[in-house]
Amino acid sequence: MRPTQTQEINKRIRYVVTLSKQIPWYARKYKKLGIDPNTIKTPQDLLKAYEKGLFTTPQDLQALTTHFKIFRQYFLSSGTSGRPKVVGATVDDLKRDKRQCEQAYNCFIEEGDVVLNCFPSSPAISGVASIEGIKSFQAQLFQAPAQALQNVETFLLYYDIFKPNVIFGLTTSLYRLPFRLREIGVSPEKLGIKKMMSGAEPSTTERRKAISEDFGGAKIYDWYASSENMVIAYEEEPFSNRYNVTLPETILFLTKENDFASAGETGQVLLTNLYEVGEKPHMILLNYLIGDFARCVEKDEETGFVTVIGDIRREAAYLAGAKLNPQEVEAVIDDLGEFRGLLSGEYCIITYNDADRKAVAEVRLEARKQLSNEQKERISQQVRQKIYEANIPVYHMAEIVKDAKLIINITEPGSLYKGYEQHVKPGKPKRLIVL
Repeated sequence: MRPTQTQEINKRIRYVVTLSKQIPWYARKYKKLGIDPNTIKTPQDLLKAYEKGLFTTPQDLQALTTHFKIFRQYFLSSGTSGRPKVVGATVDDLKRDKRQCEQAYNCFIEEGDVVLNCFPSSPAISGVASIEGIKSFQAQLFQAPAQALQNVETFLLYYDIFKPNVIFGLTTSLYRLPFRLREIGVSPEKLGIKKMMSGAEPSTTERRKAISEDFGGAKIYDWYASSENMVIAYEEEPFSNRYNVTLPETILFLTKENDFASAGETGQVLLTNLYEVGEKPHMILLNYLIGDFARCVEKDEETGFVTVIGDIRREAAYLAGAKLNPQEVEAVIDDLGEFRGLLSGEYCIITYNDADRKAVAEVRLEARKQLSNEQKERISQQVRQKIYEANIPVYHMAEIVKDAKLIINITEPGSLYKGYEQHVKPGKPKRLIVL
């Protein structure tokens, strides 16, 4: 770590902690925990404060806003229980976002690129944030609605007008686009799409490679981002599963029970948003437990913060102690062989307890077209088998201990969330519904 960057990080930590003292939520927390905020000056100090109980969660967001009387734009983001999160952004928040995006765009945006941006516009923040970051590059960009990747006629209309060679979009939407194109006789590999930026939901390297193959070898650069943190980390090399953390805009730790993850270990993501001295952000996030997990690839041993992560996971269905995360289901879909083409690629897990208090996970997979009951049963059997083969704890709890149930449901096209529509908000797909 260069001394100048270490000094910059420490300076930013002192600044955001100073701002936090003016927020009642933090003031009460410091007093309750017996923490003098003036002693938080380095990454190590942030860790010590976390160990004493200083951390924030998505449920705290509305209480963490700054006092500044300045312009703020508000956005809605996916919540954890069917209710959206409200996230604000000031001009300075977007400046920070721009600095984060520039790190990632430097990896693949070139002069003359024509970008079709299909990340959702307001009230989602991803469209606004991705545009803000590309403004310093000599590229052309058209903001399309997110539905452009779902409606092939709309996509081709924009394609014929702008002839993009780069697409930004949700991973699942990019994954499904080739199927839709081929259904009307269009070969995706002949469109000349050379690069894609995927994000807003975690995905496997195998899924991104499948997208690449469908588009004739396009390079897929995946980003790890959130509405409240903006760009947390990004792939410098496609399909590498190595995500560079956006230092010095973001400090990331990985917690592991009462310790912190070492290289090769998986831990819970702990984030702090950092700003340049004098900037006026919407809110202050210190030691933010976003609810995600990742593997530590590289870390700065002196300071403890992580510089490169991999295997990012979000949310998991808990089955009597066993865990089933959505990415495992995605990997099963990608490994279905002859049955893969019968599914749209959309999926979700609905988890609850039944009348006998058994933990239930209903895995729903959406069919691309009407399927016979026999086809549905064969797909369900194969999906169940592959989940059990990949996740022994789920098999053990469902089939041996019988404290849990695993239900596989192949839904009709457009019926993935039938009966649970109230839990789904506009924007990125809802992969886990906890009842």
